[in-house]
Amino acid sequence: MIRNLVSLVLMAVAAQAAESQYKLAETWAQLPGGTKWGAATGVDVDAQDNVYVLNRNEATPIMAFDASGKYLRGWGQGLIKTTHFLRVDHDGNVWVTDRGDMQALKFSKEGKLLLTIGKKGVTGDNTSQDAYNGMADIAFAKNGDMFIADGEGPNTRVVRLSKSGKFLKWWGGKGTGPGQFDVPHSIAIDSKGLVYVADRANNRIQIFDQKGKFLRQWTNFGTPWGLFIKGDKMFVVDGTENNCLLIANLKDGAILEKISGLNNATAVAVDSHDSIYVGEVNGTNVKKFVKR
Repeated sequence: MIRNLVSLVLMAVAAQAAESQYKLAETWAQLPGGTKWGAATGVDVDAQDNVYVLNRNEATPIMAFDASGKYLRGWGQGLIKTTHFLRVDHDGNVWVTDRGDMQALKFSKEGKLLLTIGKKGVTGDNTSQDAYNGMADIAFAKNGDMFIADGEGPNTRVVRLSKSGKFLKWWGGKGTGPGQFDVPHSIAIDSKGLVYVADRANNRIQIFDQKGKFLRQWTNFGTPWGLFIKGDKMFVVDGTENNCLLIANLKDGAILEKISGLNNATAVAVDSHDSIYVGEVNGTNVKKFVKR
């Protein structure tokens, strides 16, 4: 009993220390006059630390800022039915997922539409090769292959496509067992090529190789909504159960730091200076945290 109490005290002290590593950077983004954030569902950074935000603002769903927060450009009006995640690929292109029309859209950084994955407004089941029903998030392997988390809806799978968009395979299916999903909501790939899936309704992160072989799982992240990997760390936003950001060791999933007090955080990204950007849906905000 005494040993357990001591362990709990040490965990509490560690958690308090973790809370102090970052501070909120107030009003970091210089929004255009008359513009307000909509529900911020996606955020990412490119190699120059430019920040791209996907928010439920019908006039300008996609916004780009430089590293200082200066507004650069916006686009996407009329192209996206229901915004979800935003990712920047290895070539600097900007991808957004549309949960309403069940598509993924690839843009140049200037906003030119380059490629569309999925059929607009057409749904498919877990076995479909060219239609989706839960288009949630997308990640990119070093060779350009794409991995889609098709799970914000009836579907419960990961889909692998070639760089050109050719269907290669899928894995998953609804359930609680290894390799099964219940709302695979976010996806990320590490430097070794391992695939991490935020299996939200199962309260876990599952880890696979790129062929879909289950390797292991972590269950210490509450309800994982969004994932981001940088170096040897994983950044996870828990958007409902604890409303926090968790920073973990990528080697074993051990939690290193925690930022609390978020409001339905959905997406997270980290720049080259380790500044953290968090997209909040209910908070209708993109928060920036910098190291103290």
